[in-house]
Amino acid sequence: MNKECPIVQDLLPLYEEDLLQLGTKQFVEEHLKSCQECRQIAEQSQIPLPVEVERGGGSKKMIRNITLKLTTIQIFFIAIAFILAMGTTVMNNNSGFILTYALLGAVTYLFYRSILIAVLLAGVPNFIWNSLLYMTDWFGNFYAESFLEGFLIALTAVIVHLIFTFIGIVIGFCILKIREEN
Repeated sequence: MNKECPIVQDLLPLYEEDLLQLGTKQFVEEHLKSCQECRQIAEQSQIPLPVEVERGGGSKKMIRNITLKLTTIQIFFIAIAFILAMGTTVMNNNSGFILTYALLGAVTYLFYRSILIAVLLAGVPNFIWNSLLYMTDWFGNFYAESFLEGFLIALTAVIVHLIFTFIGIVIGFCILKIREEN
């Protein structure tokens, strides 16, 4: 290895890409003719590197994995919403819904950045649960005198829960604005 070897080895990537000036290119070529070690390095560097991501298949697999993770998170949010709906009904004198629905609204809005999805995740499971609870006798008691009365009770409960969900959405929106400013 002579004094020119490190210089030529540093220039090899530029030589392979044909980015050297004519004089420098000739210098590298002359050196490669006379130096076996640099010639081997040049030959090895022209071997294509293995590609980590398969063409076509890799991106589909990545998208499938991301979709699976998002679907899992969405199912988790829906399950939490149903659990909250079952455990925090207004008519059972349970005021725990105030904090839980504000928290559900904030977390859902922070995750999806959509008021509609936050409202749907808080409202639909709550309405379904309250409808089952107040409009049917599936749970041993029939709380309402008529279907209409049960529907109005369920709707009122959902509206009350959604008010606190909107408070959570506003909190989530404020958190996002504060983070953007910082």
